[in-house]
Amino acid sequence: MSEVYMLLKKFPKGGNIHLHHNHVVSKQKMLELIFSSFLYDHLYVKASAPAMWNLDFFLNPPQGWNKVKDNPSYSKDILVKHATLLGVIDMKATNNPTNSDLRWEEMNPLFGVLGSNIINHANFSKIYMNALLQQAMDENVQYLETKSSSSNKLYVLDPARSYLVKNGKRFIDNDLGELELQFTNEVVQKFKQNNPNFVGYKRIINSYRGKDEQYILKNAKKALTLFEKYPDLVSGFDLVAEEDKGYSLLFYLDDFAKMAAKNVSLPYFFHTGETNWPDDLLSSPHNDDPVPTMGNVYDAILLGAKRVGHGIGYVKHPYLMEVLKKKNIAIEVNPTSNKMLGYVADQRHHPAITYLRYGIPIVLGSDDPATFGYDEFTVDWYEAFMSWGLNLADLRHLAFNSLRYSSLSSSEKNVAYQKWKVSYDSFILNTKTIACKQTFQNTSPHIFRIFPQESDTKGGTKIQVFGRNFHVAICKKIICKFGDMKTKGTFVYSHRIICHSPDLSHGNTIHSRVVPLTISLDGGLTYIQNTFTFSYFQNNHLPIPDIFG
Repeated sequence: MSEVYMLLKKFPKGGNIHLHHNHVVSKQKMLELIFSSFLYDHLYVKASAPAMWNLDFFLNPPQGWNKVKDNPSYSKDILVKHATLLGVIDMKATNNPTNSDLRWEEMNPLFGVLGSNIINHANFSKIYMNALLQQAMDENVQYLETKSSSSNKLYVLDPARSYLVKNGKRFIDNDLGELELQFTNEVVQKFKQNNPNFVGYKRIINSYRGKDEQYILKNAKKALTLFEKYPDLVSGFDLVAEEDKGYSLLFYLDDFAKMAAKNVSLPYFFHTGETNWPDDLLSSPHNDDPVPTMGNVYDAILLGAKRVGHGIGYVKHPYLMEVLKKKNIAIEVNPTSNKMLGYVADQRHHPAITYLRYGIPIVLGSDDPATFGYDEFTVDWYEAFMSWGLNLADLRHLAFNSLRYSSLSSSEKNVAYQKWKVSYDSFILNTKTIACKQTFQNTSPHIFRIFPQESDTKGGTKIQVFGRNFHVAICKKIICKFGDMKTKGTFVYSHRIICHSPDLSHGNTIHSRVVPLTISLDGGLTYIQNTFTFSYFQNNHLPIPDIFG
């Protein structure tokens, strides 16, 4: 891994608030946890096609399932390969980087390989949850929100005769999946006790957007019940799966109207605008829903979404971008997911950087890192940092946003900010210490241009100095020398320094003056050989605008 990646891994990221619960912990880690537990004896695999594998726990497996234990055909590496998009993606999908249909065709079967069948085992549910929280802390993520269905009910393996017809599975949860939530809360509270810097965790209940209205209404009501019963744990409702192939938000309008009629306050966090198709394209196969995917970018706002997931399509609608900005609706950006699913071919052109610079609040999420096969949250931060030209202020802004636009209460956010700031200050101090120990051999700085090259005699003009190898000035004092007068310089990038022109107006009656401008990167011990001339004038000239910020 690169030094930049390792540094970003240490960076305090605040929270990750766009994650699908069953697809966060790496498949390699999940299998290691299973192989080291009693559950290894009950792990079976069904390989019905090259890209259609499934894993499950049984006492007596159904026909066609093979035991994994001690079978060289089902080693951890082989199972991981068949459980991740990076492991199964074929050349056709690879050679069509913006064909999201091809990517989803290969992604959809993977959700069940090491998914709910495994994670909903009562014992493994706790093991998985603890691993998820530990993964967050290992990557300096202090808060999490994950999305999961309420239909994920816990089970145990029971050898009683009455359960053998069900392959030994005895479900112990109710229809709302409350026991799983209680187990989750138990793990979270214990983890917080052992890790004081960890802020917390919340769950967003989701439903599959390919189902009919009755199904969605039923699940929305479940989400509301859980939201009211577990307000410190459950934070809202979402619709998930491939947006282009699912029903539109408008299709479910009656459902949301019925919820609104109850005067409920269930927060919505809709996946919205996860598409690269034109506004008028009907990509959905549902004949009873003639609404293009892009219609969702309007309806998510009208339905009062607190945040929107992905939001790629908003870049086509400046008016809606302005609405998002004014209403302070954050976009949950998932750059690596968007690339792997064919929505963005080149991260340098991802619309998120436009949103960020325009002032729309964005947060960085990771979507399904384990099932994609890249595993770590830091990958998205690395992709964004390297592709969008981000600086430390941008990274700090994104980390802060992840807490500001989270589902935490106001008091919880205050605690979160304090914990994050402690981590951030420590990161800056440690990073500065490391940076100041760096030595640069055979590296000579050069100046190629300064702008502007003149200033009012009152001084204070910001002078942009462009060149190469300015990083040798890290942790050293930069001096800008205008003739005999010195001012303090500021390091911006390895190719840019800022100087401020000194005040020559006091006691001077000159109308113009030209002085040499030289720069030292080591506190005045030596000066860069390049010398530029700098002119002063009386303040009757037109001011020179600062176009660099």
